[in-house]
Amino acid sequence: MLYVLTLTGEEIIYSTLALLLIVSIGCGFTRFFALSFANPPPEEGVDFDYNAFNPLLNIDIVGIIVFFAGGFGWGKQVDDQKVRFKKQKLGWFMVSLIAPFTSLVLALTVAWVKYTFWTDRVVQTVIDVSVTVTAYHLLPIPPLTGSRLIYLLVPRTQERIWSLFCKVGPFIILAMVLFDRFSGMPFLRHTFAPVVDAIGRFAAYH
Repeated sequence: MLYVLTLTGEEIIYSTLALLLIVSIGCGFTRFFALSFANPPPEEGVDFDYNAFNPLLNIDIVGIIVFFAGGFGWGKQVDDQKVRFKKQKLGWFMVSLIAPFTSLVLALTVAWVKYTFWTDRVVQTVIDVSVTVTAYHLLPIPPLTGSRLIYLLVPRTQERIWSLFCKVGPFIILAMVLFDRFSGMPFLRHTFAPVVDAIGRFAAYH
């Protein structure tokens, strides 16, 4: 598990830029596809504009804190109560796959650069960030993609509970990361280590 605060100054800069790139592209395309395939079209005021790819507008404070404490994070989310699909749960599950796909593509691309013509610790740091973000999207807590599997199983009568879960989810993840980081019981790290390793191997040998 990558801890940003254990890196050198140069590595922190590049790992932070890597996360901002992942967040910008992931959030931008998530909003683009969500609004493009919405049925019925979203209400006035939630139209797509290309500022959706602006990294500064996509920063989520809790996501950034989690990144520096635990090595992964997320950007500002699209409100799934304002954007509806014909099959709401399936639609949001498919759209949510864009975020981990973005980080995986970045990992594959930078790994290709590394093994083709540029081997450097900074390059490896970008790969590590991308791989870690991809892996932790499997965590079934909002706003990470794995939580959408739970959403598929939530009956309509319980959607208020889901909405509450989405609001507190980031803080649950933050609490888990801080406990893992400072308690001496790295349960989260140990649980996801095989996943991080598997994705890292895939990126290296794709």
